[in-house]
Amino acid sequence: MNTLSDMKKKPFEHMWFAWFFYLIFPIMSLISKPPALMWTGFALLAVFAAFILLGFKNEKHRWLYTVGLFPIIAFLTITCNPFLICMFFYSVPLISLLPSKQQFRGVLSGLFLSVILVICLDFKQYFDEGAWYMFPSLAIMFYIPFAMRARRKSNELKEKLILANDEIARLATIEERQRISRDLHDTLGHTLSLITLKSELAEKLMLKSPERAMQEVKDIQTTSRAALQQVRELISGMNAISLREEIAQSSEILKSAGIAFETHGHVHEFQAPPMVHNIFGMCLREAVTNVVKHSRASLCTVSLQEEPGDWTLIIADNGEPCKDATPHIPSSGRGLLGMKERLELIDGTLTFHTGRGAGTRLIIRVPRIIRHPQV
Repeated sequence: MNTLSDMKKKPFEHMWFAWFFYLIFPIMSLISKPPALMWTGFALLAVFAAFILLGFKNEKHRWLYTVGLFPIIAFLTITCNPFLICMFFYSVPLISLLPSKQQFRGVLSGLFLSVILVICLDFKQYFDEGAWYMFPSLAIMFYIPFAMRARRKSNELKEKLILANDEIARLATIEERQRISRDLHDTLGHTLSLITLKSELAEKLMLKSPERAMQEVKDIQTTSRAALQQVRELISGMNAISLREEIAQSSEILKSAGIAFETHGHVHEFQAPPMVHNIFGMCLREAVTNVVKHSRASLCTVSLQEEPGDWTLIIADNGEPCKDATPHIPSSGRGLLGMKERLELIDGTLTFHTGRGAGTRLIIRVPRIIRHPQV
């Protein structure tokens, strides 16, 4: 894929050789002139060729080299051959490459004035030799810089669009990787925590109560199969959960950890779009996993408040407060960071509170859109 710098180099690399071929016409005109005029003309042609090269190479002073062409062309046209007025075409590609609109308009105005001046100074010769038929071509010459500039700008915009699309694709890939990372963490982290708890419980019950230990082992098998199904659904993009389903699973894992679980509000009758259900469910899953792993709590409560402006999900426990977190700022854990990133998708907010004595509250707010009935 070509870059913008490559596109700007193309006129210099592919055009100036062909343009220099046409210098044969002023050279032929100078050969028949007196020696003084001939050598002066050859020297000016050398300067002319140098200005062309420098104009393509040096963007900063391009306008200066382009303007420098005008007096040379005017001198050769007036002293040698009126048909050499066509040499003004050499300035056209340089004018189209000028970086700013001010330079473009200024140099193009200089071209127009130079052409008019040459015609006025030698108008009788143009009329007598029938060179007036070149005037339509000269009129078209003033249109060509606009066309070339528009085409160059169009190519640059296309190139920028390609680069922007590539950047969007790259960012989308990164976002998708982060989403998969969050989903794997939230889904498998929750399930593996449950398997760990049940396996520890089965180990303790193995000697005291083999029958209960066997039941726990069967539960582990069921949970592992569920984890496998979750991974399959996650890979296929079908991993959508509801808050009600996640509350049931949270109750089970908290019960296995010996933590009481209570719900308040209309959590079982919660009505919201599927995305809100899914994100609330994932946040609850991660919060319950953190309660089991870190809080040493004996009670966990989940409450849902539905207000005119938003939905508020509150997850609280009576365990040890998080030492690494300050009010309103989640800890640096990957789970809480993933929750915050998920909530940003639906303009939600996450607030982290720790009590002075004990306990932690996680407050999640998501704005709701109220659809008024049509009258």
